[in-house]
Amino acid sequence: MSLATLKEVLDDARQKKYGVGNFDVFNLEMLRGVIEAAEETESPVILAYAESFETLADIRHYGKLLRSYAEAASVPVVIHCDHAVTLEEIQRVLESGFTSVMIDASDKTFEENVRITRKAVEMARPFHASVESEIGHVAGLEALFENDHNVFTDPETARKFAEATEVDALAVSIGNVHGVYRKEPDIQFELLERLEQEVPVPLVLHGASGISDEDTRRMVRCGITKVNYYTDLCIAASDCIRQNADKHYYELSKAVVDAVKEAAKAKMLLLK
Repeated sequence: MSLATLKEVLDDARQKKYGVGNFDVFNLEMLRGVIEAAEETESPVILAYAESFETLADIRHYGKLLRSYAEAASVPVVIHCDHAVTLEEIQRVLESGFTSVMIDASDKTFEENVRITRKAVEMARPFHASVESEIGHVAGLEALFENDHNVFTDPETARKFAEATEVDALAVSIGNVHGVYRKEPDIQFELLERLEQEVPVPLVLHGASGISDEDTRRMVRCGITKVNYYTDLCIAASDCIRQNADKHYYELSKAVVDAVKEAAKAKMLLLK
């Protein structure tokens, strides 16, 4: 139990056909809410940190907090760095005690993506940490108003990439985007099934907030093992703050923990 690597939790999920929730958290309220949800639902969980959180949660200190909560948990907990774009960032989080890293060079050429990802894998192995990467391109904040900038993942290319880099998990683009969906997502299930057949490592879905429960369940059945959430937690926390704005800050903070916990629990139960 407690501290785990991404490979450990995803290999089990892939074998048993369930999903593991990845939740980006940048403060104590979000962290506590997700951990409590995982323990109440008896679910393995991935606590994710993004470089953009640095202005709120310095990695030197927040990394220790994440690890402390993970080590004390009654369920397997992965400490994951989400969307690192430089090898310097990879080195920094590995030295901060993370058990998993994502190197995202999906905007590079195939050859350059392989080179950078392979280097990240070499860096992570001495730390006994797992590595996730991305092939194809999942549109991000630049596409909040136009969700059509995805570069879908090609199954044969993904297989070659996984074999060349020896990554532990691979994020794929199948109609999902980061952030808020401004139109109904069109998930390419036939493509996902082909990817599951071709790619030798667990598949990851970014941008799960806003995808219907029905489609999420179907994606897990079709081979997605890691499901990333961030926006849904932020919406739950923001709604809670608006509804409790007249309360003492101490009570408000406790209410945010509960709101995040309930939002995370709903996703964890969905993925079982």
